[in-house]
Amino acid sequence: MSNTSQITANTSNDFSENLSDPNKIFFSYAAKISQLKFTLLLEHFATKADDVFYYAEPENNISFLSFEILNKQSFSFDNYELLADEISVLKSKLVSNHSDYEKFNLPIFITSVKFPIKNNSEEWNDFNDLDFIVPKIILFQHSGTCFIIANFFSESFSHHENFNEFLERETELIYNLENRLQESTANTAILKSLNDKDDFENWKNKIESVVKEIKHESIEKVVIARRVENEISTTINWQKTLDDLNKKYPTCTNFLFKSGKSIFFGSTPEILIKYSGNTFFTEALAGSIKRGTNPDHDKLLENELLQSDKNNVEHDAVIDYIKKSVFNFVDKVEITKNPVVKKLPNIQHLQTSVTGTLKSKDQIFKIISSLFPTPAVCGIPKDQSLKMIEKTENFDRGLFSGVIGWFNADSYGEFFVTIRSALVKDNKLYAYAGCGIVEGSDPKEEFEETQLKLKPILSLFSNADKN
Repeated sequence: MSNTSQITANTSNDFSENLSDPNKIFFSYAAKISQLKFTLLLEHFATKADDVFYYAEPENNISFLSFEILNKQSFSFDNYELLADEISVLKSKLVSNHSDYEKFNLPIFITSVKFPIKNNSEEWNDFNDLDFIVPKIILFQHSGTCFIIANFFSESFSHHENFNEFLERETELIYNLENRLQESTANTAILKSLNDKDDFENWKNKIESVVKEIKHESIEKVVIARRVENEISTTINWQKTLDDLNKKYPTCTNFLFKSGKSIFFGSTPEILIKYSGNTFFTEALAGSIKRGTNPDHDKLLENELLQSDKNNVEHDAVIDYIKKSVFNFVDKVEITKNPVVKKLPNIQHLQTSVTGTLKSKDQIFKIISSLFPTPAVCGIPKDQSLKMIEKTENFDRGLFSGVIGWFNADSYGEFFVTIRSALVKDNKLYAYAGCGIVEGSDPKEEFEETQLKLKPILSLFSNADKN
Protein backbone atom coordinates (compact mmCIF):
# COMPACT_ATOMS: atom_id res chain seq x y z
CA MET A 1 0.00 0.00 0.00
CA SER A 2 3.05 2.22 0.29
CA ASN A 3 3.49 5.43 -1.60
CA THR A 4 7.18 5.53 -0.81
CA SER A 5 8.31 8.26 -3.19
CA GLN A 6 12.07 8.72 -2.69
CA ILE A 7 12.31 6.05 0.01
CA THR A 8 11.77 2.66 -1.60
CA ALA A 9 11.23 -0.88 -0.44
CA ASN A 10 13.89 -3.54 -0.75
CA THR A 11 13.07 -7.00 -2.02
CA SER A 12 14.52 -10.21 -0.58
CA ASN A 13 16.74 -10.48 -3.66
CA ASP A 14 18.69 -7.32 -2.94
CA PHE A 15 18.58 -7.48 0.87
CA SER A 16 21.86 -9.42 1.04
CA GLU A 17 23.48 -6.89 -1.28
CA ASN A 18 22.32 -4.03 0.93
CA LEU A 19 23.63 -5.88 3.96
CA SER A 20 27.08 -6.36 2.46
CA ASP A 21 27.31 -2.90 0.86
CA PRO A 22 29.42 -0.70 3.19
CA ASN A 23 27.69 2.40 1.80
CA LYS A 24 24.18 1.24 2.71
CA ILE A 25 22.66 2.28 6.04
CA PHE A 26 19.79 0.45 7.70
CA PHE A 27 17.26 2.96 9.01
CA SER A 28 14.46 2.35 11.49
CA TYR A 29 12.40 5.46 12.13
CA ALA A 30 9.34 5.86 14.35
CA ALA A 31 6.74 8.55 14.84
CA LYS A 32 3.82 8.91 17.23
CA ILE A 33 0.39 8.82 15.59
CA SER A 34 -3.23 8.75 16.71
CA GLN A 35 -4.63 5.44 17.96
CA LEU A 36 -5.82 2.87 15.46
CA LYS A 37 -8.05 -0.19 15.64
CA PHE A 38 -5.47 -2.87 14.83
CA THR A 39 -7.89 -5.80 14.54
CA LEU A 40 -10.03 -3.82 12.07
CA LEU A 41 -6.95 -3.26 9.91
CA LEU A 42 -5.98 -6.90 10.45
CA GLU A 43 -9.26 -8.04 8.91
CA HIS A 44 -8.29 -6.13 5.74
CA PHE A 45 -4.64 -7.19 5.52
CA ALA A 46 -5.35 -10.84 6.36
CA THR A 47 -7.11 -11.08 3.00
CA LYS A 48 -5.06 -8.58 0.96
CA ALA A 49 -1.43 -9.00 2.04
CA ASP A 50 0.91 -11.97 1.76
CA ASP A 51 2.85 -11.44 4.99
CA VAL A 52 1.03 -10.24 8.10
CA PHE A 53 1.95 -10.41 11.76
CA TYR A 54 -0.32 -9.42 14.64
CA TYR A 55 0.65 -9.66 18.29
CA ALA A 56 -1.21 -8.64 21.44
CA GLU A 57 -0.68 -8.79 25.19
CA PRO A 58 -4.05 -7.41 26.36
CA GLU A 59 -3.16 -7.42 30.05
CA ASN A 60 -0.08 -5.28 29.35
CA ASN A 61 -1.85 -3.05 26.78
CA ILE A 62 0.68 -3.94 24.09
CA SER A 63 -0.05 -4.81 20.47
CA PHE A 64 1.48 -4.43 17.05
CA LEU A 65 0.67 -5.12 13.43
CA SER A 66 2.95 -5.46 10.42
CA PHE A 67 1.64 -5.94 6.90
CA GLU A 68 4.51 -5.14 4.53
CA ILE A 69 7.95 -6.69 4.60
CA LEU A 70 11.37 -5.35 3.74
CA ASN A 71 12.87 -8.81 3.80
CA LYS A 72 12.08 -12.42 4.67
CA GLN A 73 14.81 -15.02 4.91
CA SER A 74 14.67 -18.66 5.89
CA PHE A 75 17.21 -20.75 7.78
CA SER A 76 17.42 -24.41 8.74
CA PHE A 77 16.90 -25.54 12.34
CA ASP A 78 20.62 -25.66 13.08
CA ASN A 79 21.42 -22.22 11.63
CA TYR A 80 20.75 -20.02 14.65
CA GLU A 81 24.37 -18.87 14.40
CA LEU A 82 23.90 -17.61 10.83
CA LEU A 83 20.80 -15.70 11.90
CA ALA A 84 22.66 -14.19 14.86
CA ASP A 85 25.48 -13.10 12.53
CA GLU A 86 23.04 -11.41 10.16
CA ILE A 87 21.32 -9.59 13.01
CA SER A 88 24.72 -8.42 14.24
CA VAL A 89 25.49 -6.93 10.81
CA LEU A 90 22.09 -5.24 10.69
CA LYS A 91 22.65 -3.71 14.11
CA SER A 92 26.06 -2.40 13.04
CA LYS A 93 24.46 -0.62 10.08
CA LEU A 94 21.47 0.69 12.02
CA VAL A 95 20.57 4.36 12.37
CA SER A 96 17.42 4.84 14.44
CA ASN A 97 15.44 7.45 16.30
CA HIS A 98 13.93 4.89 18.72
CA SER A 99 15.93 6.40 21.59
CA ASP A 100 13.63 9.44 21.29
CA TYR A 101 10.95 7.15 22.76
CA GLU A 102 13.01 5.43 25.46
CA LYS A 103 9.94 4.57 27.57
CA PHE A 104 8.82 2.17 24.82
CA ASN A 105 10.39 -1.05 23.52
CA LEU A 106 9.68 -0.60 19.82
CA PRO A 107 9.85 -3.74 17.63
CA ILE A 108 12.05 -4.07 14.54
CA PHE A 109 12.46 -7.80 13.82
CA ILE A 110 10.17 -10.86 13.81
CA THR A 111 11.13 -14.52 13.82
CA SER A 112 9.35 -17.87 13.82
CA VAL A 113 10.62 -21.41 14.35
CA LYS A 114 8.83 -24.67 13.58
CA PHE A 115 8.82 -27.65 15.91
CA PRO A 116 12.06 -29.42 14.94
CA ILE A 117 10.71 -32.55 13.29
CA LYS A 118 10.81 -32.02 9.57
CA ASN A 119 7.99 -33.75 7.70
CA ASN A 120 7.84 -31.38 4.69
CA SER A 121 4.06 -31.59 4.57
CA GLU A 122 1.95 -29.61 2.10
CA GLU A 123 -0.01 -28.40 5.08
CA TRP A 124 2.87 -26.21 6.31
CA ASN A 125 4.70 -25.36 3.08
CA ASP A 126 3.98 -21.61 3.35
CA PHE A 127 6.25 -21.46 6.41
CA ASN A 128 9.94 -22.33 6.68
CA ASP A 129 11.91 -24.05 9.43
CA LEU A 130 13.11 -20.70 10.73
CA ASP A 131 11.85 -17.44 9.23
CA PHE A 132 13.50 -14.08 9.94
CA ILE A 133 11.39 -11.10 8.91
CA VAL A 134 12.24 -7.42 8.72
CA PRO A 135 8.90 -5.63 8.27
CA LYS A 136 8.81 -2.49 6.19
CA ILE A 137 5.93 -0.99 8.17
CA ILE A 138 4.98 -1.72 11.78
CA LEU A 139 2.13 -0.24 13.80
CA PHE A 140 2.75 -0.43 17.54
CA GLN A 141 0.57 0.51 20.54
CA HIS A 142 1.38 0.55 24.23
CA SER A 143 -1.02 1.89 26.88
CA GLY A 144 -2.78 4.21 24.46
CA THR A 145 0.32 5.54 22.69
CA CYS A 146 0.53 4.55 19.03
CA PHE A 147 3.54 4.54 16.68
CA ILE A 148 4.28 3.93 13.05
CA ILE A 149 7.72 2.42 12.43
CA ALA A 150 9.40 2.22 9.02
CA ASN A 151 12.48 0.11 8.20
CA PHE A 152 14.49 0.69 5.03
CA PHE A 153 17.96 0.95 3.49
CA SER A 154 19.50 4.12 2.10
CA GLU A 155 22.96 5.04 0.85
CA SER A 156 23.32 8.09 3.07
CA PHE A 157 21.53 10.70 5.11
CA SER A 158 20.74 12.59 1.89
CA HIS A 159 17.04 11.78 2.21
CA HIS A 160 16.91 12.49 5.92
CA GLU A 161 14.46 15.35 5.38
CA ASN A 162 12.10 12.91 3.67
CA PHE A 163 11.80 10.49 6.59
CA ASN A 164 9.06 12.37 8.38
CA GLU A 165 7.27 13.09 5.11
CA PHE A 166 7.36 9.39 4.30
CA LEU A 167 5.93 8.46 7.69
CA GLU A 168 3.23 11.12 7.35
CA ARG A 169 2.20 9.78 3.92
CA GLU A 170 2.06 6.20 5.19
CA THR A 171 0.04 7.27 8.21
CA GLU A 172 -2.42 9.17 6.07
CA LEU A 173 -2.92 6.12 3.84
CA ILE A 174 -3.58 3.96 6.92
CA TYR A 175 -6.04 6.48 8.40
CA ASN A 176 -7.92 6.63 5.09
CA LEU A 177 -8.03 2.84 4.95
CA GLU A 178 -9.33 2.58 8.52
CA ASN A 179 -12.08 5.11 7.75
CA ARG A 180 -13.23 3.02 4.78
CA LEU A 181 -13.38 -0.23 6.70
CA GLN A 182 -16.50 -1.31 8.56
CA GLU A 183 -16.40 -3.11 11.88
CA SER A 184 -18.20 -6.41 12.10
CA THR A 185 -19.08 -8.45 15.17
CA ALA A 186 -20.38 -11.42 13.20
CA ASN A 187 -18.39 -14.57 12.61
CA THR A 188 -20.33 -16.67 10.15
CA ALA A 189 -17.66 -19.32 9.65
CA ILE A 190 -18.89 -22.77 10.67
CA LEU A 191 -16.66 -25.77 11.23
CA LYS A 192 -17.49 -29.22 9.94
CA SER A 193 -15.45 -31.88 11.70
CA LEU A 194 -13.42 -34.16 9.44
CA ASN A 195 -12.02 -36.22 12.29
CA ASP A 196 -11.92 -39.99 12.25
CA LYS A 197 -14.86 -41.56 14.12
CA ASP A 198 -12.32 -43.75 15.87
CA ASP A 199 -10.35 -40.71 17.05
CA PHE A 200 -10.34 -41.74 20.70
CA GLU A 201 -9.59 -45.42 19.99
CA ASN A 202 -6.65 -44.42 17.80
CA TRP A 203 -5.42 -42.09 20.55
CA LYS A 204 -5.87 -44.79 23.20
CA ASN A 205 -3.81 -47.27 21.22
CA LYS A 206 -1.04 -44.72 20.67
CA ILE A 207 -0.84 -43.66 24.31
CA GLU A 208 -0.85 -47.24 25.59
CA SER A 209 2.02 -48.00 23.23
CA VAL A 210 3.92 -44.86 24.31
CA VAL A 211 3.47 -45.67 28.01
CA LYS A 212 4.97 -49.12 27.45
CA GLU A 213 7.95 -47.69 25.57
CA ILE A 214 8.63 -44.89 28.06
CA LYS A 215 9.93 -47.30 30.67
CA HIS A 216 11.95 -49.25 28.13
CA GLU A 217 13.52 -46.10 26.64
CA SER A 218 14.14 -44.42 30.06
CA ILE A 219 12.05 -41.40 29.10
CA GLU A 220 10.70 -39.32 31.97
CA LYS A 221 7.99 -37.67 29.92
CA VAL A 222 7.05 -37.24 26.28
CA VAL A 223 4.47 -34.80 24.89
CA ILE A 224 2.14 -36.38 22.36
CA ALA A 225 -0.16 -34.10 20.38
CA ARG A 226 -3.48 -34.44 18.57
CA ARG A 227 -4.55 -32.64 15.44
CA VAL A 228 -8.24 -32.11 14.69
CA GLU A 229 -9.22 -31.23 11.14
CA ASN A 230 -12.23 -29.13 10.20
CA GLU A 231 -13.71 -27.83 6.99
CA ILE A 232 -14.59 -24.12 7.07
CA SER A 233 -17.77 -22.82 5.51
CA THR A 234 -17.72 -19.16 4.40
CA THR A 235 -15.06 -16.73 5.61
CA ILE A 236 -13.48 -16.29 9.03
CA ASN A 237 -13.87 -12.79 10.43
CA TRP A 238 -10.35 -12.15 11.71
CA GLN A 239 -11.30 -8.94 13.50
CA LYS A 240 -13.92 -10.78 15.54
CA THR A 241 -11.66 -13.79 16.08
CA LEU A 242 -8.75 -11.81 17.54
CA ASP A 243 -11.05 -9.46 19.47
CA ASP A 244 -12.61 -12.55 21.07
CA LEU A 245 -9.21 -14.00 21.96
CA ASN A 246 -8.10 -10.68 23.46
CA LYS A 247 -11.27 -10.49 25.53
CA LYS A 248 -11.35 -14.13 26.67
CA TYR A 249 -7.62 -14.59 27.24
CA PRO A 250 -6.17 -11.23 28.37
CA THR A 251 -3.27 -12.87 30.24
CA CYS A 252 -2.15 -14.79 27.14
CA THR A 253 -0.22 -13.72 24.07
CA ASN A 254 -2.67 -13.62 21.16
CA PHE A 255 -1.26 -13.71 17.67
CA LEU A 256 -1.85 -14.13 13.93
CA PHE A 257 0.88 -14.88 11.43
CA LYS A 258 0.07 -15.02 7.72
CA SER A 259 2.47 -16.31 5.10
CA GLY A 260 1.31 -16.79 1.53
CA LYS A 261 -2.11 -18.49 1.65
CA SER A 262 -1.78 -19.80 5.20
CA ILE A 263 -2.75 -18.20 8.50
CA PHE A 264 -1.46 -19.47 11.83
CA PHE A 265 -3.13 -18.01 14.91
CA GLY A 266 -3.69 -18.70 18.57
CA SER A 267 -3.62 -17.68 22.20
CA THR A 268 -0.62 -19.01 24.09
CA PRO A 269 -0.01 -18.84 27.84
CA GLU A 270 3.60 -20.04 27.52
CA ILE A 271 6.56 -17.66 27.41
CA LEU A 272 9.83 -19.07 26.08
CA ILE A 273 11.94 -16.06 27.07
CA LYS A 274 11.71 -12.30 27.52
CA TYR A 275 14.84 -10.23 27.90
CA SER A 276 15.67 -6.59 28.56
CA GLY A 277 19.31 -5.60 28.62
CA ASN A 278 21.10 -8.28 30.63
CA THR A 279 17.97 -9.45 32.45
CA PHE A 280 15.94 -12.38 31.21
CA PHE A 281 12.67 -13.98 32.27
CA THR A 282 11.18 -17.36 31.52
CA GLU A 283 8.80 -19.70 33.27
CA ALA A 284 7.96 -23.32 33.84
CA LEU A 285 4.38 -23.96 32.77
CA ALA A 286 3.58 -27.64 33.22
CA GLY A 287 0.92 -29.60 35.04
CA SER A 288 -2.74 -28.82 34.41
CA ILE A 289 -6.31 -29.43 35.50
CA LYS A 290 -9.72 -28.22 34.35
CA ARG A 291 -11.56 -25.23 35.82
CA GLY A 292 -14.36 -25.72 38.34
CA THR A 293 -18.06 -25.23 37.76
CA ASN A 294 -18.22 -22.70 40.64
CA PRO A 295 -15.67 -20.89 42.89
CA ASP A 296 -15.64 -23.61 45.55
CA HIS A 297 -15.22 -26.38 42.99
CA ASP A 298 -12.51 -24.35 41.24
CA LYS A 299 -10.59 -23.92 44.50
CA LEU A 300 -10.90 -27.65 45.16
CA LEU A 301 -9.39 -28.43 41.75
CA GLU A 302 -6.65 -25.83 42.30
CA ASN A 303 -5.63 -27.56 45.55
CA GLU A 304 -5.77 -30.92 43.83
CA LEU A 305 -3.39 -29.62 41.18
CA LEU A 306 -0.99 -28.16 43.76
CA GLN A 307 -0.91 -31.45 45.66
CA SER A 308 -0.78 -33.76 42.64
CA ASP A 309 2.38 -35.89 42.67
CA LYS A 310 2.18 -36.50 38.90
CA ASN A 311 1.81 -32.81 38.05
CA ASN A 312 4.48 -31.68 40.50
CA VAL A 313 6.99 -34.23 39.22
CA GLU A 314 6.28 -33.03 35.69
CA HIS A 315 6.62 -29.39 36.78
CA ASP A 316 9.88 -29.94 38.69
CA ALA A 317 11.37 -31.69 35.67
CA VAL A 318 10.71 -28.57 33.57
CA ILE A 319 12.39 -26.33 36.18
CA ASP A 320 15.47 -28.59 36.21
CA TYR A 321 15.56 -28.52 32.41
CA ILE A 322 15.45 -24.71 32.34
CA LYS A 323 18.27 -24.44 34.89
CA LYS A 324 20.48 -26.79 32.86
CA SER A 325 19.61 -25.10 29.55
CA VAL A 326 20.55 -21.56 30.64
CA PHE A 327 23.49 -22.54 32.89
CA ASN A 328 26.24 -21.64 30.40
CA PHE A 329 24.71 -18.30 29.46
CA VAL A 330 23.85 -16.69 32.78
CA ASP A 331 25.63 -15.45 35.90
CA LYS A 332 22.70 -15.83 38.26
CA VAL A 333 19.32 -17.57 38.23
CA GLU A 334 16.46 -16.94 40.65
CA ILE A 335 13.50 -19.32 40.85
CA THR A 336 10.34 -18.71 42.83
CA LYS A 337 10.18 -21.15 45.73
CA ASN A 338 6.76 -22.70 45.11
CA PRO A 339 4.62 -22.89 41.97
CA VAL A 340 1.48 -20.80 41.69
CA VAL A 341 -1.62 -21.65 39.69
CA LYS A 342 -2.17 -19.76 36.44
CA LYS A 343 -5.87 -19.72 35.68
CA LEU A 344 -7.26 -19.49 32.16
CA PRO A 345 -10.99 -19.61 31.33
CA ASN A 346 -10.87 -23.30 30.44
CA ILE A 347 -7.84 -24.69 32.29
CA GLN A 348 -5.36 -24.01 35.10
CA HIS A 349 -1.62 -24.70 35.15
CA LEU A 350 1.24 -24.88 37.60
CA GLN A 351 3.57 -21.92 36.96
CA THR A 352 7.02 -21.02 38.29
CA SER A 353 8.92 -17.86 37.33
CA VAL A 354 12.63 -17.97 36.46
CA THR A 355 14.73 -14.79 36.19
CA GLY A 356 18.45 -14.27 35.71
CA THR A 357 21.33 -12.16 34.46
CA LEU A 358 22.77 -12.82 31.01
CA LYS A 359 26.53 -13.07 30.59
CA SER A 360 26.20 -11.52 27.13
CA LYS A 361 23.38 -9.72 25.33
CA ASP A 362 24.48 -11.36 22.08
CA GLN A 363 23.79 -14.94 23.20
CA ILE A 364 20.01 -14.80 23.17
CA PHE A 365 19.67 -17.13 20.17
CA LYS A 366 22.02 -19.62 21.85
CA ILE A 367 19.67 -19.65 24.84
CA ILE A 368 16.64 -20.09 22.58
CA SER A 369 18.38 -22.97 20.83
CA SER A 370 19.18 -24.56 24.19
CA LEU A 371 15.69 -24.08 25.69
CA PHE A 372 13.66 -25.05 22.63
CA PRO A 373 11.76 -27.29 22.31
CA THR A 374 10.80 -27.14 25.95
CA PRO A 375 9.71 -30.16 28.03
CA ALA A 376 6.19 -28.68 28.03
CA VAL A 377 5.89 -29.36 24.27
CA CYS A 378 8.52 -32.08 23.74
CA GLY A 379 9.58 -34.08 26.78
CA ILE A 380 12.59 -35.19 28.81
CA PRO A 381 15.18 -36.16 27.67
CA LYS A 382 14.81 -34.02 24.57
CA ASP A 383 16.45 -36.23 21.93
CA GLN A 384 14.64 -39.44 22.92
CA SER A 385 11.35 -37.54 23.16
CA LEU A 386 11.75 -36.10 19.67
CA LYS A 387 12.31 -39.60 18.29
CA MET A 388 9.23 -40.88 20.12
CA ILE A 389 7.10 -37.99 18.80
CA GLU A 390 8.29 -38.55 15.24
CA LYS A 391 7.47 -42.25 15.54
CA THR A 392 4.04 -41.74 17.15
CA GLU A 393 2.43 -38.67 15.56
CA ASN A 394 1.12 -39.08 12.02
CA PHE A 395 0.99 -35.36 11.15
CA ASP A 396 3.32 -32.39 10.85
CA ARG A 397 3.26 -30.03 13.85
CA GLY A 398 4.73 -27.18 11.81
CA LEU A 399 4.53 -24.01 13.89
CA PHE A 400 2.35 -25.63 16.53
CA SER A 401 4.54 -25.88 19.66
CA GLY A 402 7.13 -23.84 17.78
CA VAL A 403 8.29 -20.29 18.54
CA ILE A 404 7.19 -16.85 17.42
CA GLY A 405 8.91 -13.73 18.69
CA TRP A 406 9.90 -10.14 18.13
CA PHE A 407 12.90 -8.09 19.20
CA ASN A 408 14.79 -4.88 18.52
CA ALA A 409 18.36 -3.60 18.41
CA ASP A 410 18.19 -2.23 21.96
CA SER A 411 18.51 -5.60 23.71
CA TYR A 412 14.79 -6.19 24.18
CA GLY A 413 12.81 -9.15 22.92
CA GLU A 414 9.89 -11.49 23.57
CA PHE A 415 9.58 -15.08 22.35
CA PHE A 416 6.70 -17.42 23.13
CA VAL A 417 5.81 -21.05 22.53
CA THR A 418 2.94 -21.37 20.06
CA ILE A 419 0.52 -23.70 21.81
CA ARG A 420 -3.32 -23.30 21.84
CA SER A 421 -3.09 -22.59 18.14
CA ALA A 422 -4.43 -23.51 14.71
CA LEU A 423 -3.58 -23.34 11.03
CA VAL A 424 -6.05 -22.14 8.38
CA LYS A 425 -5.32 -23.18 4.81
CA ASP A 426 -7.44 -24.05 1.75
CA ASN A 427 -10.77 -23.84 3.66
CA LYS A 428 -9.43 -26.19 6.32
CA LEU A 429 -8.76 -25.44 9.98
CA TYR A 430 -6.26 -27.66 11.76
CA ALA A 431 -6.25 -27.25 15.56
CA TYR A 432 -3.62 -28.82 17.78
CA ALA A 433 -3.19 -29.81 21.43
CA GLY A 434 -0.74 -31.97 23.31
CA CYS A 435 -0.24 -33.42 26.78
CA GLY A 436 2.62 -34.88 28.76
CA ILE A 437 2.68 -38.67 28.87
CA VAL A 438 4.48 -40.34 31.76
CA GLU A 439 4.56 -43.85 33.14
CA GLY A 440 1.06 -44.55 34.43
CA SER A 441 -0.74 -41.99 32.21
CA ASP A 442 -4.39 -42.77 31.54
CA PRO A 443 -5.35 -42.35 27.83
CA LYS A 444 -8.89 -41.20 28.65
CA GLU A 445 -7.69 -38.49 31.06
CA GLU A 446 -5.06 -37.31 28.59
CA PHE A 447 -7.62 -37.21 25.77
CA GLU A 448 -9.89 -35.06 27.94
CA GLU A 449 -6.94 -32.75 28.64
CA THR A 450 -6.39 -32.24 24.91
CA GLN A 451 -10.09 -31.44 24.55
CA LEU A 452 -9.66 -28.69 27.16
CA LYS A 453 -6.65 -27.31 25.33
CA LEU A 454 -8.47 -27.28 21.99
CA LYS A 455 -11.29 -25.19 23.44
CA PRO A 456 -9.66 -21.72 23.08
CA ILE A 457 -9.63 -22.20 19.30
CA LEU A 458 -12.76 -24.27 18.64
CA SER A 459 -14.95 -22.17 20.97
CA LEU A 460 -14.44 -19.19 18.63
CA PHE A 461 -16.91 -20.79 16.24
CA SER A 462 -20.64 -20.97 16.77
CA ASN A 463 -20.93 -24.74 16.34
CA ALA A 464 -17.88 -25.64 18.46
CA ASP A 465 -19.91 -27.98 20.69
CA LYS A 466 -20.74 -30.15 17.70
CA ASN A 467 -17.06 -30.85 17.02
